[in-house]
Amino acid sequence: MLYNKKYMRKDPLKIQSHVLLGFLIVQYILGITINLFVQFPDTKSETVLWEFAKSQTAVMLHIILGGLLLIGACVFMVRAARSKNKQWIISASVGLFAILVAVITGAKFVPTQEDMFSFIMALAFIVALIAYSWGIYKAKG
Repeated sequence: MLYNKKYMRKDPLKIQSHVLLGFLIVQYILGITINLFVQFPDTKSETVLWEFAKSQTAVMLHIILGGLLLIGACVFMVRAARSKNKQWIISASVGLFAILVAVITGAKFVPTQEDMFSFIMALAFIVALIAYSWGIYKAKG
């Protein structure tokens, strides 16, 4: 049976997955910008490090976008669960987990400045990117 594309309904989960991917790419660019151009003070004081982070535009945008990504990933997970589509549920679960790991390790990186947290944050970004890309790939249409 042939389908007329004009009458086919767009998959809202596929659209939201594209939006999350776009935000992840912006988040990556902000993270690289911070890594290359923001020099945190050489101190062990968590208060000083958080105050410094709050004064840096790129860092604050990175933190805010991370929070928005977490909210978006939660909403996406609920919508995927309601759809009862196995591929979207897997994509949303892995993506949410990865973004949650990135947020937690980011929150640990600022006050400790331990490179391992930054590394885990970068790995979590890659996992989220793959998860949402896989969801789009597996989506019908």
